[in-house]
Amino acid sequence: MSASERFEPPRTMGGCTTFLDNDGVVWTVTEQDAQEVPGKRGARCLIFVSSESARRVWTYPSGWRDLLTPSLIALSWSR
Repeated sequence: MSASERFEPPRTMGGCTTFLDNDGVVWTVTEQDAQEVPGKRGARCLIFVSSESARRVWTYPSGWRDLLTPSLIALSWSR
């Protein structure tokens, strides 16, 4: 079984993308306007949220919704 076959494909609904990470934690990803964010690094950002944590990613590809789960996991750790 390849690494990508271990993951369910991400699901997108209502502007949110949801996926399971390596530990079975559910993450929801949304793209947000960052105009009001103090210390912003760009006009928009991705917000990754789970029941345990939240992460903000400033640099991401325009086609991030088309990424497979392993790529979303890696992206969630970038800044």
